[in-house]
Amino acid sequence: FTRTDGVLDPAAGGDTEQSIDLVSGLQIRQPRLSRSGFYIDRSGTILTTADAVDNCTRITVDQDYEAQVAATDAALGVALLRPVEPLAPISVAMFSDSAPRLQSDIAVAGYSYGGVLGAPTLTFGTLADIKGLGGETNRQRLALNALPGDAGGPVIDISGGVVGMLLPPPSGDRKLPDNVSLAADAGALRQLLDTAGIVPEAATARGSIPPAELDRLASGMTVLVNCWD
Repeated sequence: FTRTDGVLDPAAGGDTEQSIDLVSGLQIRQPRLSRSGFYIDRSGTILTTADAVDNCTRITVDQDYEAQVAATDAALGVALLRPVEPLAPISVAMFSDSAPRLQSDIAVAGYSYGGVLGAPTLTFGTLADIKGLGGETNRQRLALNALPGDAGGPVIDISGGVVGMLLPPPSGDRKLPDNVSLAADAGALRQLLDTAGIVPEAATARGSIPPAELDRLASGMTVLVNCWD
């Protein structure tokens, strides 16, 4: 190859817009809403928030797999998704049989930043109350600073058992303090699964697990749920 002088300035294009959401200068289509979810059986059935699947023309899981709504509980704010093609999760949620202890340590796994990081983030906090702010017995109050993208992620105790699912912050004029989050408890989630004929795996009592194993379990069961117009 022989360089031809004067054809193109080597600095040409240096002032163009740069973004990970651009391909050849074209804007990548973005989902209307991104939430988290988690696998609850070995065929890839997923629990997520009801708002994540509301009025969507298409629902995708981890950006590559399409899913359909199998059941919803609008009052609780939870939806059940089934993949169009069966999936093989690395790990699935193991539901804790015992009631979580007040002030016990918990973690929420979720796509805090809508999939920008490519993997779920663990956010640590404590179980502040086993009831909702209005005394609801099917909800929990967490002392945890979550982001909107974390909603739908599993609430995990120190043994790796799932004790609930993080709910989105309330809409409207009311705004909760930054360190207050709400979750649907495991008992309420089981009722939805029972109506769908699904028996979730039970967690085994094994005490506290190392952070590395907790991260492995959370990463294997947590998925990114996208709602497309």
